[in-house]
Amino acid sequence: MAVSAISGAALDDAGVQTIADLSRLVPSLEVQSTTSTTSANFRIRRVGNLGNIPDFEPAVGVFLDGAFRARSIFGMGELFDVDRVEVLRGPQSTLYGKNVTGGVIAIYTAPPADAFEWRGEVTAGNMEGASDANMYNFKGGISGPLTDRIGGSLGVSYSYHDKLQEQALTGGASDANERERYSVRGQLRWDASDDLSLRAILGTVQQDDNDSYSNDYFYDPQGYIANDVLPAYQAFGVSDTCTDNDPNNRVGCNRVPTTSDLDANEATLLVNYVMDNGWSIDSITSYDDYKFKGTQDDAAQVMAPLLKYHDTQEGEAWQQELRLTSAGGETVDWMGGLFYYHSEFKRGDEGDRATFIWDSMSDHPIVGAVNQAVLGAPIPIPFATQGQIGYLDGKQDTDYYAIYGQATWNVSEKFSVTAGARWQKEEKDAQVIQWVNDPSPSIISILLSPAEVSADNLDRDTDELTWSVTPQYFLGDDTMVFLTVAHGFKSGGFNTGFGGVAIEDREFDDEDIMHYEAGVKTELMEGNLRLAASTFYTEYDDYQDAAFVGGQFTVGNAEKVELKGVELEGTALLTDRLTADFAISYASLEYDENTSGQCYPGRLPDSESSPGACDLSGENPINAPEWKSHLGLTYEQPVSWGEAYARVDWSWTDEYNTSFSADPRLVQDSYSWINARIGTRWNSLEFVLWGDNLTDEDVVSVDAVANIYAGDGSYQSFMMPPRSYGVTVRANY
Repeated sequence: MAVSAISGAALDDAGVQTIADLSRLVPSLEVQSTTSTTSANFRIRRVGNLGNIPDFEPAVGVFLDGAFRARSIFGMGELFDVDRVEVLRGPQSTLYGKNVTGGVIAIYTAPPADAFEWRGEVTAGNMEGASDANMYNFKGGISGPLTDRIGGSLGVSYSYHDKLQEQALTGGASDANERERYSVRGQLRWDASDDLSLRAILGTVQQDDNDSYSNDYFYDPQGYIANDVLPAYQAFGVSDTCTDNDPNNRVGCNRVPTTSDLDANEATLLVNYVMDNGWSIDSITSYDDYKFKGTQDDAAQVMAPLLKYHDTQEGEAWQQELRLTSAGGETVDWMGGLFYYHSEFKRGDEGDRATFIWDSMSDHPIVGAVNQAVLGAPIPIPFATQGQIGYLDGKQDTDYYAIYGQATWNVSEKFSVTAGARWQKEEKDAQVIQWVNDPSPSIISILLSPAEVSADNLDRDTDELTWSVTPQYFLGDDTMVFLTVAHGFKSGGFNTGFGGVAIEDREFDDEDIMHYEAGVKTELMEGNLRLAASTFYTEYDDYQDAAFVGGQFTVGNAEKVELKGVELEGTALLTDRLTADFAISYASLEYDENTSGQCYPGRLPDSESSPGACDLSGENPINAPEWKSHLGLTYEQPVSWGEAYARVDWSWTDEYNTSFSADPRLVQDSYSWINARIGTRWNSLEFVLWGDNLTDEDVVSVDAVANIYAGDGSYQSFMMPPRSYGVTVRANY
């Protein structure tokens, strides 16, 4: 199994604050976010999903203290009270179950300590956007025994940064890309007896954003709005010329920002019981929920508050797992378990629907002028008719059942074979109700076309047997080789969001995977050099792929996708004071067959089997660089008061396409990313000066078509963070 494990102390030393930062240490891991705080995108070995699709469960599973979290927000908060993070690469369906065809990110929080301890951390810094943004972060916690058998802990985290984006428009959004997040986690551990222990974990996250489309910027601002539209705005004082707008200078053309409010909660109960014969029973009971409300006052992206979009989401899930594990150390070691998961998701409801609203400015003279101007735009239709409103009610419920087992046959001291299987059944029920009160031709009716969609009985169920076999052999005391063959699976579902997608096209199919991997792990030079290398080949049938279709991100299936690659990672003790950690990853992800791809502007549909689509066979999916690498160097020097240290992290990423449609004009060039920190420790205190993205690289993660009136060559870009620097002070007792 290919695993990268990073301890909590190593995360602190490298300045890792979130899972997104962790991707600098693990080249096979990538993390991006586009238009929603509820839909961060995790990718392992280039496999994963991009796009704001809150009801689409990802291909990379996030597990928090052993509990599956379908919503990525539970993995996107600040990492605090963390014992370790593990990144498991490749399909993990046998033990981890659903939605792990790309891999697993497993986060383990620190349990209550046996002795009293407290810790605190304060960070202050600056982010160099178009406007320098102040940033603050605080983490604190207390942990220790409450009685002889009961321990507890409480941790808190707060982070904030100012706006990163300047506005070219007079009176534009003044607080674009401002973010504030709070997190709290409490734990209780009860050692009821020498054989029975229970651990309860409660957590909550609150986040408030003013995103202005989450770091989006526009190429070709005069194509972004048809050339005739801007003069119409300016004539009535609603807008002015969009100048100096470019992803590289982080200047936007948004008059009003998007806003989003998120509340998320989780609760987990872990029970462990060890029987007299050494067998153990583990129970994981968990619940999570979230509520989200986002508002875009310029949903049409025409630089004026004319079309509002109100997005309301609610989701909740609970799960139960029971696992029985043998004592270990026998000829055959084994484990088996039962798992059940239930989730409910809705987008809009009867009392607070997700809506598109033609604003009160509909009686303003600009409406007639704009409607007249856009008759010469790429889509010559009126912007809207007065009083036009569109609604959406979308729901999806999931029930998942599984039974699994795994056994290791220790044939000899050097040779063993591990085999496992999981039978799983998943049932999904969905509802989509979408309508427009006035279906007259306009941007609203196009975004919500068909004007009336009603289906409250969408359902699907599927069952599958997944399995894996891994023989491993020790060539010596310090070298092990292994081979893995595995079959993975990810169930299909429904697209329940708004947009021009007919009911019969809203379902997507199951994804099937065959995976082959061979690797070696070794220690050399008396343990001073540790290496792990692997080569892999994976075939995906009906690969679940996102695209921007009908005014929204939707999920479809690419018939066949092929992944092949090689990885190498290791650590080296170069001297008594200098250590290095390094990794390099080559992965080629390619559409072997995809006849229903999205067409980029200017490309005519050419698919022979899917009318209106483009054939992307032979192309690379979005955000799939072939090469990625990382090198970290740490130097530690004893001093009279304690210890001084310095660390540098360098990572390099190959070029990749940033569009869902393989647009040859949208390619992010290869780039380097450098982080550095220098610090000192004395007694229980630590002082660190740090800088991230020191060369201030301008990196685009995703490009998309700007809006329905966009001219050919007009795109919006979602950017990676700019250069930042600051100081961190830690105290531990």
